[in-house]
Amino acid sequence: MKRYNNIYSKIYDFENLYLAYLEARKGKRYRHDVMRFTANLEENLITIQNELIYKTYKVGRYNEFFVHDPKKRLIMSLPFRDRVVQWAIYRQLNPLFDKRYISTSYGCRNGGGAHRAVKKLKEYLRAQPGMAYVLKMDVSKYFYRINHDILMGILRSMIKDEDLLWLLGTIINSDHDFGIEVDDWDYTGERLSNVGMPIGNLSSQMFANLYLNEADHFAKQVLGCKHYIRYMDDIVIVDTDKKRLREVLKKMDDFLTFHLALKLNNKTCIRTETQGVDFCGYRVWRTHIRLRKKSALKMKKHIKFLQREFSRGRIKADRFRNSLMSYLGMMSHCDSFSLKNKLMQNVLLTKGGGKHEK
Repeated sequence: MKRYNNIYSKIYDFENLYLAYLEARKGKRYRHDVMRFTANLEENLITIQNELIYKTYKVGRYNEFFVHDPKKRLIMSLPFRDRVVQWAIYRQLNPLFDKRYISTSYGCRNGGGAHRAVKKLKEYLRAQPGMAYVLKMDVSKYFYRINHDILMGILRSMIKDEDLLWLLGTIINSDHDFGIEVDDWDYTGERLSNVGMPIGNLSSQMFANLYLNEADHFAKQVLGCKHYIRYMDDIVIVDTDKKRLREVLKKMDDFLTFHLALKLNNKTCIRTETQGVDFCGYRVWRTHIRLRKKSALKMKKHIKFLQREFSRGRIKADRFRNSLMSYLGMMSHCDSFSLKNKLMQNVLLTKGGGKHEK
């Protein structure tokens, strides 16, 4: 397999840094940190360029916060200048990495996405001549458990450019500890060094996809899994032979444990297609696709919340309309005629003592 060289100079090329800046500021151009950076744009980009040329670049300080969507997740964000650096790397490296991915890996890829993954799963179920069995594998705390040494080994097998490896190592092995124990559900335990990728980094998405690409090729080329799909750390394999899926699960578990230092969680299971396959927010059968119950309930709850906020004058109609259109777009990818009608019948915005807002 070809190893890549002479990429580092393309990353610190001024035009690449400027295009990276444009990508990093999308949807954020009026934030204070972005405006401060933009006020002295040329000077700031030249500073980054010099730090990369002379290899004095250091990763900035991470800002940590939690989100609940629906489960608690630890998010870490970088200063804007570091996000520019990450986009500069991503623009040059990700297209090269993408060429090595299998066609049924759908996470964080152009032409990928959850909806295409769900449609491919339905296609695989329909392709089975008899009863389909589905092996679902989910990696426990995936981002927080990626091993730095193993990741750097994968990168060295693909990249000859030592300057680029220095930069990637600087980002991966920063002073901040990202690792979380697999049973630390409330994130109160001691942080682990040498493992973990910060959720929120563009580079983390790229590295996470690359890391499990090793498992993709093992499943397809060594185990011969024909109907295999991965969306980030969610893996689905479809077959008519339940015994074979048990063997595949054992071998995949061993590969993930001993080659990638990962552990499958208790959601990993083998089930029949009759129950529908819970995948990427949808429940999938060979004949139809429905929105998962939890997703539908969450959507209804959020719509009611926005209606209350609008009636109290706390949000504008545009915000409600944008959320509604987003949900309608989500439902357009599944069989949701009844749900859509019920939702639309209950959508009524009132403001100022009952005045209707259309």
